[in-house]
Amino acid sequence: MSKIFFVRHGKTEFNAAKKVQGGSVDSPLLLESIVEAKKTGIRLKKENLRYVFVSPQIRALDTARHITEAFTHIHELQTVDEWKEMHYGTWEGKYMPDLEVDYPQLFHHLRNQPEKYDPRTIQAETYESLASRGVTAIQKAQEQFPNENLLFVGHSITTTCTMLSLLGKPISAFRSFEPLDNTSISILHFDNDHYSVDTWNDTSHLN
Repeated sequence: MSKIFFVRHGKTEFNAAKKVQGGSVDSPLLLESIVEAKKTGIRLKKENLRYVFVSPQIRALDTARHITEAFTHIHELQTVDEWKEMHYGTWEGKYMPDLEVDYPQLFHHLRNQPEKYDPRTIQAETYESLASRGVTAIQKAQEQFPNENLLFVGHSITTTCTMLSLLGKPISAFRSFEPLDNTSISILHFDNDHYSVDTWNDTSHLN
């Protein structure tokens, strides 16, 4: 049996400004997020996580670096392209309330009915593609380090859709779970080729 720990990156300037932050854009962490990432590291230190996988996007990399500052054990950090955030095409960097007004149906499907989301008109990524590459990232890491507890640091939608895919949930359920907060911790158990939820969106370490 092993565990997979998931941490969403810290809150960024784009998050605070309600701008779309996808797989092709980045934004600096807020100062408060650096503090929260360090708290996350203190919480995870006791887990002795030796293998850390992280999206190559700066907000995730910076979060992972601040987390692992607290680690006193030997560990290694690997960037994983498949762990990037969902690609939102021409929406990236745009103000979300404006998009909700200008593209009401597409925005609604993105947020509420993922099984109906068809992003071809904005040159964006589908939920199917996102879930597929996310699951690939997890399975590659597990093959590389079997029976080891692993840490993945990345993005909200990528993490959520990947976790739910591993749990056998359909695309229609991808938006039915509680959204992941910045620097939250979620944990899946893996045993006999079966995944189950241990923890979802835990932020108690930030208090």
